[in-house]
Parts: sequence; C-alpha cells; structure tokens
Amino acid sequence: MNEKLATLFNKIRTDGGLLTVSEAQTSQGIVLPILHNLGWNIFDTSEVVPEYSVGGKRVDFALQIDTADKVFLEIKKTSEDLEKHQEQLVYYSFQQGVRLAILTNGVTWWFYLPLEEGSWEHRKFFTIDLMEQAIEDAA
Repeated sequence: MNEKLATLFNKIRTDGGLLTVSEAQTSQGIVLPILHNLGWNIFDTSEVVPEYSVGGKRVDFALQIDTADKVFLEIKKTSEDLEKHQEQLVYYSFQQGVRLAILTNGVTWWFYLPLEEGSWEHRKFFTIDLMEQAIEDAA
C-alpha cells in the first residue's frame, strides 16, 4: 500500500473543511497530490496538461505520455454531484480517442472506458469513494 496515499486519504476523511472547497481547491489540495503520489509529474505541463482544449471546450487535465493523451480528468468541487457531468467527459474522451476518463469531486472518483461500445452510462467501470471505502482498498 502507498503510505503517502493512505495518509492523504485519511486527511480527506478527517478534515471536514475539505468537503466544502471550490473546484480549484479540490484540484490543488486533493487531486494533484494524489496524481503526484501515483507517479505523475504534476510540475511538467507536458505530462499533466491543465485546461486541455477539446473541440472548443476544456477538460481540466489531460495526462499524457510522450505527447499522447492517455487520460482525461475532469474535476468538480467536493460538494458537486457528478451525475450531470458524465456524458460530456465521456463524449470528449471518445472524440479524442482517449482510453480512460476520470470524473471526480476529490472524494468520489468515477472511471470510464470511453472507447467501449454501449451508452456512456455503461462505460463507467469502477468507482472509488474515499469516504466509504477502506483506505487500504482505495490506496
């Protein structure tokens, strides 16, 4: 288990103030530290590309390897219900040929396979809820 991730997840659970932060604070205080602990170089804007343009719109982050889009990541504030944001993210990811899309409010993480067949609702294949799941399972 990644001890740094487990510590961060525990902080999210115990710091009630984190549950009322803005989208930018969610990004900076929760999502980017998680990406960093997963091995992404959050200081390299050619690897973790902020405000990535997709057909005149923007996705919060594109995670790239050798300039190839690998993951689209859309972030909402911690109190935001993710339901109404799924279709747009999956559509953008499909249009760009991205194999993995993640929608998160920092606490709940929904994972999608945009290139799979079926409706966008059926492309969600995994969920992590940092408030509900055992820290060891999420880390």
